[in-house]
Amino acid sequence: MDFQTFYEEYKRRASQHDLDYLKKVTSRNLEAREIRHGELVDYSYEESIEGWRQAFNHFQDQDMSWIYTNHTETQLNENTHLAAFWVSIRLNGELLGTSNLFFDTFEKVDGEWQLVRSYIEAGVQNPHI
Repeated sequence: MDFQTFYEEYKRRASQHDLDYLKKVTSRNLEAREIRHGELVDYSYEESIEGWRQAFNHFQDQDMSWIYTNHTETQLNENTHLAAFWVSIRLNGELLGTSNLFFDTFEKVDGEWQLVRSYIEAGVQNPHI
């Protein structure tokens, strides 16, 4: 599968709260960092999956949708792509006041794309939607 096809599937399935899919496409060796209100948190695969699980459970009974705003996609080499994008949330018809800006690195490992690194600026100004 080419990267663009994978990337569109990744965004679609994440926004559908497909935790099993995220477990499959996230590297067990994930290296991740999030900055929220000036505080830095590094986390791993296990913490990433647990964070997704908690978020999905929190929103499961609410009218919530994700809005992706693509910023850029860069091919770093034949098997590695960096995607920068915002995720904004519309909750009960209202756009939340802030978004998260992601810089995710995906690598093709044994023929399958995986999220290998993630850097997130959380709670930042919404992009122009």
